[in-house]
Amino acid sequence: MNERQLSAAGIRAVDSRELYPDHHLPDDAGLPMLLVENPLGRAVVALQGAHVMAFRPAGKDELLWVSPKTQLRAGVPIRGGIPLCLPWFGPGPAGQAMHGFARIMEWTVVAAERLANGATRLALELAGDAATSVAWPHAFSFRLEIEAGATLKMSLDAQNRGADTAPLALAFHTYFAVPDVAVARVAGLDGTTYIDKTDNFARKPQAGQVKIEATTDRIYLDVPQRQTVIAGDRRVEIESGARCAVVWNAWNNDRNIPDLGEGNHTGYLCVERGDVADHAVTLPPGGKHRVWMSIAG
Repeated sequence: MNERQLSAAGIRAVDSRELYPDHHLPDDAGLPMLLVENPLGRAVVALQGAHVMAFRPAGKDELLWVSPKTQLRAGVPIRGGIPLCLPWFGPGPAGQAMHGFARIMEWTVVAAERLANGATRLALELAGDAATSVAWPHAFSFRLEIEAGATLKMSLDAQNRGADTAPLALAFHTYFAVPDVAVARVAGLDGTTYIDKTDNFARKPQAGQVKIEATTDRIYLDVPQRQTVIAGDRRVEIESGARCAVVWNAWNNDRNIPDLGEGNHTGYLCVERGDVADHAVTLPPGGKHRVWMSIAG
């Protein structure tokens, strides 16, 4: 789509250096991004990874967190916002890149419009090519629809366009901004079972709200549709039809993650929704799979 069409929908094409002047090296060309503004809210979307960088309902605080150490450079994963983990979650087959290739490829804007309710709808697509077939030998198309208004709504569709079955796992890897992760809580997971990746993938029951007191990396299975991040007087509601929720914070291990940085774990809490682990899917030829999520706060 051209800039005139985007402008008619209330969207402005910008360079990452305009919005994030401290997140690049001197020789960077920057990353193309879209600034979405309407009376209901504001969002920023990077074309690389169809990555929602920011979302702020009108009159409220920013809901998402971006690492001050992330490098907004082509082909480098962005730390923060809502990365798309796709078409796998965690380490890839044969030791390939964490969380798939979709988050480091540039997606194409295929639709943009201002809706009757005042929100803005944006659709981006990514299709398989020779480069992706090396990592994932399947013909595919991915489509992400974003509706930014008082609530952020996202719908991700994956289609297998090949003649063979295709394994698929996908997640919205959301970094929520919190004043202090040590006092933040996640409600809506009581009574579920989680896989504790910090304890040899042991399966454990969750009792009560989730508290972050150390390095935390858990995959919750068969979760309710809604969770709530509670941080002081802030409450963020998460809804999704996905079957899993992942809760992650690096805690003191942040010092070993260059694009996170020592001490920066205090400002975020990842509550991700997706179909991973036990609930990863297999797409038959021509098959489709959809995952949706909304956040409001």
